[in-house]
Amino acid sequence: MFRILLIVIALILYGSLFPWDFHARELAANPLWLVLHSWPAVFDRFTARDIAINIVLYAPLGMFGFLAFSQRRSRWVSGAAALLLALALSGSIEMLQLFDRGRDSSGMDVVSNVTGAALGIALAGLYRETLRRAIAPRTEKIFHPSGALLLLYCWFGYQLFPLFPAFSRTSLAQKLTALSSAASFSALSTLVSFAQWMAVAKLVEAIAGTRRMRAFMPFLLMLVPLRLLIAGRTCTGSELIGAAAAFLLCFRLPHASVAAGLFLTMLALRGLSPFHCQRNAVAFSWVPFQAFFDSNWMAGLQIFFEKSFCYGAAVWLVRDAGARWVAATAGVSLLLAAIEAAQIYLPGRTPEITDPVLAATMALILWLLEKGVGSRE
Repeated sequence: MFRILLIVIALILYGSLFPWDFHARELAANPLWLVLHSWPAVFDRFTARDIAINIVLYAPLGMFGFLAFSQRRSRWVSGAAALLLALALSGSIEMLQLFDRGRDSSGMDVVSNVTGAALGIALAGLYRETLRRAIAPRTEKIFHPSGALLLLYCWFGYQLFPLFPAFSRTSLAQKLTALSSAASFSALSTLVSFAQWMAVAKLVEAIAGTRRMRAFMPFLLMLVPLRLLIAGRTCTGSELIGAAAAFLLCFRLPHASVAAGLFLTMLALRGLSPFHCQRNAVAFSWVPFQAFFDSNWMAGLQIFFEKSFCYGAAVWLVRDAGARWVAATAGVSLLLAAIEAAQIYLPGRTPEITDPVLAATMALILWLLEKGVGSRE
């Protein structure tokens, strides 16, 4: 319960301080005084929406805070501790938002946040044992380290990052228009989506079994259109077609060697596009991860999540097909190194050492996780 509580706190901090664009400014008074004297000028549907969102956001904090504290303390002490935690967290965030460009501080937010936490505490107090029995067995595998689970976490990060909702109807209409355009469809993008989702199905099967994998896949596929409601993200028609094709095939997954071959072929084709050379060679960068650090942090993390999944999944699939860890790591790393070398003569590409280094790093992490799990068993 304490682990879940820490995850809830981390998500609240991330969402409340997004886009993390802090700047120095002179305040007219103490930050606490400003928050306590900042209230909505009018009460309209937007204010009601913000209140509802804040209540829903802090209800899990109150619920898991109560469940965590009540493992060692009485009900009243646990409820008071969870409520004080919500008050301290909400007040601190509101004061930090004074220095976060694009965010507004409000005393109403503190009130609605604490109200949401109180509702969560009441729910946990009434159904404490029922919630514990329902949550504990379902979260055991989430905190049980494994290579397949790590890769799925990277996949979720790629699909949902930056984890900040955008409910603008204008933005949604623009995304839907772009989705229906001809530029949204391409054969290579469809293959990439299909291969990635086949890898996801194999990972879920390794964790939960074939029957549960088939039950989970429809819910996982909802991640693709869900990106339409995430700030700065969208989806393409090719991604939808590839995901749908993978769903149809998940009822009869191919052999591990076929899945590994498909995934490696996808990596090669994507890395070698647009499949024609240029006369002047581009300089090769020997500094690992330089492109990540030079790019915008949100774009860089999104690319990092995707590449971590793809290269880790490639090694995992080759290993699942029967290869040894050394052979799987060397094979994938050499393939990526050859692709990067070829990109010296490909227009619009940036050849660098990052991809083979990242593949080797992910393989090492996966090997350590498998070794650790095996030693405990």
